[in-house]
Amino acid sequence: MESEIWSTFSSLRISSAVNGLTGLFAIWLAARFAKIAMDRGANMVAKVLLSTFALCAITINGIFLMLAQSVFINTSKAFSGIKDAGTAISLSAENFITTYSANEPGLMNTPVCSLFLVIALVIILLPIWVPAKK
Repeated sequence: MESEIWSTFSSLRISSAVNGLTGLFAIWLAARFAKIAMDRGANMVAKVLLSTFALCAITINGIFLMLAQSVFINTSKAFSGIKDAGTAISLSAENFITTYSANEPGLMNTPVCSLFLVIALVIILLPIWVPAKK
């Protein structure tokens, strides 16, 4: 039973990695669009659209972050469930339970990632709304 949980965990980590790469690409794309638009003298409509796109890119990254946390938290709960049912589990599974025993995913479970998303948003929005003086 434990090996099946590890196998499922490993499979789900692949989708988390793809989500992470997709999210980073979305942030880069939002920053690139903002740079190009500002170099070309974007009007107010373009600024609003770029800001909305940036907010969407950051929001989807927050969702991806919480989905990745769900993989760890639910795997921890699965290990706890088989342990509570009386099945012996490995030391690795015991350590996994200890490390990832949060109740639910949240942005404050990973403050460094949350800070990264806030800084990315500022890096994208600041040049749009506070352009450099030439």
